[in-house]
Amino acid sequence: MIKIENLLTNVNEDKRERIINSALKEFSLNTFDKASTNVIVKDAAVSKGTLFHYFGSKEKLYKYLEYFSVNVISEAILKDLNWDEKDIFLRLKRIIMTKLKVFIKYPYLADFSVVVFKDKSPKDIMLIDPTLPQDLYSQIYTYNIDMTLFKEDIDISRAINIVMWTMEKYTDNLRIELDTSDSQIDFKQIEKELYVYMDILKGCFYK
Repeated sequence: MIKIENLLTNVNEDKRERIINSALKEFSLNTFDKASTNVIVKDAAVSKGTLFHYFGSKEKLYKYLEYFSVNVISEAILKDLNWDEKDIFLRLKRIIMTKLKVFIKYPYLADFSVVVFKDKSPKDIMLIDPTLPQDLYSQIYTYNIDMTLFKEDIDISRAINIVMWTMEKYTDNLRIELDTSDSQIDFKQIEKELYVYMDILKGCFYK
């Protein structure tokens, strides 16, 4: 049996991205039953024979996209994350910038993820790619973080939750902005804005 993660390893990068982006778009705009492989191949500028040569069926294509949606962001984070960075805010800034670059490359990734994972727990989602560390996202907020930076009179775990929720919401808003804007992304401006929010949070929680 062909492993899900190996399905597009022999496809050139440009064709691979066209297929993935077209399929993510079609499945995020329609239910599985209504999604059309004819639309996917037309948008991807590949033949239907090519699509089914690599995937065999619509179901297998969908399963691949599930795997891809989990894997592409997690792998990008693992590649870029500096586990030696002990300041949770600087660590999160790097992760946010990494995720934004992935969303730019795959514009319908987040929309597809919302549709396909809405009824799944974080644990269920991570199990889609068993090769990934199952505690990756909890480790991001706790492993090697310097907890002595926090004020002594606050509940650190709750403070981290507030930081996490704020930064994740900020990332979601940025992604929506990316989807609706035709202008070029100014990453330096985004970084500056991130520092403004982080300074506010640091004022609340850091010594």
